[in-house]
Amino acid sequence: MTKILVIGGTRFFGKKAVERLIEHGHEVTIATRGNTEHDFGDRVHHVLLDAHDRNHPGWKEVVNQKWEAVFNNVCYTKEEAKLLIDKFTNVTQQLHFTSSMAVYSGAKDGYQESDFDPYTYKIDPTIEVDYGEGKRQAEQVLFTEAPFEVTAYRFPIVLDLDDYTERLHYYVQKALNNETILFEKAEAKINYIKGTTAAESIVWAIENKKEGIYNVSTRDAVTIQTLMDWLEEAVGKELTVDYSAENKAASPFSVSHDQYLISDKIANEGFNLKSLEEWMKPLMQDLVEELRV
Repeated sequence: MTKILVIGGTRFFGKKAVERLIEHGHEVTIATRGNTEHDFGDRVHHVLLDAHDRNHPGWKEVVNQKWEAVFNNVCYTKEEAKLLIDKFTNVTQQLHFTSSMAVYSGAKDGYQESDFDPYTYKIDPTIEVDYGEGKRQAEQVLFTEAPFEVTAYRFPIVLDLDDYTERLHYYVQKALNNETILFEKAEAKINYIKGTTAAESIVWAIENKKEGIYNVSTRDAVTIQTLMDWLEEAVGKELTVDYSAENKAASPFSVSHDQYLISDKIANEGFNLKSLEEWMKPLMQDLVEELRV
């Protein structure tokens, strides 16, 4: 049994990771602000903690224990990364945290881990810090300053039935309502990750004591056009899709160039990646059944 702390584990794939850790027999403590109820019952310990507040009283209970691993699902800035170092030095052997495909930039035929190197990245204090820049800076601080081992998961968009952002739901609903769907580029290649697979990758890395940076996505990529063909098949009728370079930020999946991960590293180390079609088609069908009135 491994003693594991999960910071922010009551929503979506963080919740799924906690479930799997419990199923695998680990001793799990979740640390959350308590805004979202959890249904783990007495299978976990629960600490009330605002992980963004250095002076929150919940830290006392957290740092007075030793943890074989800590998984943080809510680290978005260099300041939050520095706080993790301050709090968990001499408290844990390994920190796992959720990063993002957003650390990459520019048009490229698939992003590999080496396309963004946190060890050589220079933080510019004058630039605007959006989501991607926040993750870049958090990685830079953790990998260059932490005295413990760090593992970062660079996920693309994470999808599942219980995705509270409802990005895939958006397209299914548009299709069912016979509404026009807007994209910039039909030929742009993309890939995603299923929520259950994201959770399983975290558990796999914790149990196998993996360290470093991992892209985690489907093992392949498809075009937006292919994705819409699958949706058309799921709803059983022809879609109206408008592809135009003017449709910038027109919908959640719309991109102007290829945006997908190459996840050979984690696959070569033994984690089983699925193809996009393998789970996307059934997920679309499930959402059609759920959303069809």
